[in-house]
Amino acid sequence: MTVDSELKGYIALQRLLDRRTAQRHDQDTAPEALQTLRSRFSERHERLAAASQRQTSLADERTRLESEVGALREEREHFKRQRSHVTNMKQYCAVVSELDTVETQLKTKEERLVQVVAELESIDEELARLSQETPEEREVRERAETDWTSRRAVIAVELATLRDEMARLKQDLGPAAWSRFERLWKSRKPAAVVPLEVSPDGQEWSCSFCHASLRPSLVQLAKGREDFATCDTCRRVLFDPEQYPD
Repeated sequence: MTVDSELKGYIALQRLLDRRTAQRHDQDTAPEALQTLRSRFSERHERLAAASQRQTSLADERTRLESEVGALREEREHFKRQRSHVTNMKQYCAVVSELDTVETQLKTKEERLVQVVAELESIDEELARLSQETPEEREVRERAETDWTSRRAVIAVELATLRDEMARLKQDLGPAAWSRFERLWKSRKPAAVVPLEVSPDGQEWSCSFCHASLRPSLVQLAKGREDFATCDTCRRVLFDPEQYPD
């Protein structure tokens, strides 16, 4: 097999490997629009869980406050009755002091109870809103999921086709050339062979992978196609893209 034929096989394999990498990335990465929809759906459930947890905490606090308010009201009535039965000023002042303390505690508890009840009502409304997607939201998300599933199935077929093409190229190259490419690929992946890169003025040549400047003799070697040209810096095989178009 000539160097030119072997290099053609290497370039074809590299392009197939590049396509495989891109396809695998596409297969594993949901479209941005779907990721946004999934994120919104996930955020909705996170907010739902947080609201539900807060609801449980407030419900427990309401139960406790209702019990405490009931006990304080009974205590207030007790001191009111006691106040009407005192026989001297000292007893009266003592009862009034106790009554004032109870009234202050009761006012604080009742105000907090009102706040808790109001917040619970607000959370009930939020839970009702978060618990279900609107039909429009669900339709958009489910359609995006279906489209993504279909796209992944297409990619799976494309990947199978790539495997078949690589197997054919492997057979065409033969064991020795394939082994050389495989060693090069394993040591230099994701790119074993790379195109030359020329400056806008056409005067300077470089490696398209590591962007190191190339010796004119090395460029000529790559263009001559009679022997492999290897970048002095990254040690990847070079080729002229004009001679080996996609």
